[in-house]
Amino acid sequence: MIVPVKDYETMLLYYTQRALTNQQDALRAMAGIIRRFSGKMKCRFLEGLPTAAFDMFILFRQYRSNLHRRRGFPSYSWTGWRGSQILPQYSHINEFLKNNTWIVWYKRSVGGITSLVWDPLANDSFPYQDLEYVGYRGRSPFHCPCPLSFPTTRTLPTDDITLESTAWTYPILQFWTLSVYFNIKITDSIGSRASIIDRFGNDCGALHLDGLEETTFFNSAGPFEIIALSKAAGQATGRPELEDAPEDYNIMILEWSQGVAERRGIGWINQDSVTQSLPPGPAWKEIFLA
Repeated sequence: MIVPVKDYETMLLYYTQRALTNQQDALRAMAGIIRRFSGKMKCRFLEGLPTAAFDMFILFRQYRSNLHRRRGFPSYSWTGWRGSQILPQYSHINEFLKNNTWIVWYKRSVGGITSLVWDPLANDSFPYQDLEYVGYRGRSPFHCPCPLSFPTTRTLPTDDITLESTAWTYPILQFWTLSVYFNIKITDSIGSRASIIDRFGNDCGALHLDGLEETTFFNSAGPFEIIALSKAAGQATGRPELEDAPEDYNIMILEWSQGVAERRGIGWINQDSVTQSLPPGPAWKEIFLA
């Protein structure tokens, strides 16, 4: 139902503001609460994220304080970051899931087995006909207003692949989406915020940077890889809502190591800016996200 989803959002807002004595208790301390929410929302959870609304919950960002990496947990989940966090505020979550998302999320186990994150067969109690419950009831194909020279229809994971590192103790995400490269300009080092800059030097988006104070990643001259996660709206990005404003993508900036990426920030870019990205240009790419 809508209410449990909103309640879980609120729970995360307050829980992530707490200072834990043992950082490894981040998910363990929430286990009982997650079980109750799982029953009310009629879906399973993956690393603290409800699978029925995965595209929304992966968009968490900093709130009132910078985020710092919590090792031993995935960067794609709130569990992987210390600091208060907030989720995008969508008024109609089911409409967002149906009309604004295209990624078919897979999880890859420590043993290398891939399976769907949102699997209707594994969530057979989910009430698809009851729209009071938040969850996927279909997705729209990926659409870019700019002409692209490659297909954007592949969603199935590559099974026959060997990752360079097997150091993870949790599932990593495996999925296909649009990848582009841009430069960034840090506009607020204290608040960990940055502008996204296209190849003509124009601002085309914004980022909340993760772990800015503890990494040298952002010291690079760039360009930086950014992936599109879903279609956005002003209410979720913080960008003013204008009647004739161009549409945006929710995006994530990635740092790669040994064939697997980690999240380094969340934000938005203007959809039209895809053709103004830096070399090697846009691509439909398979992502491995730890």
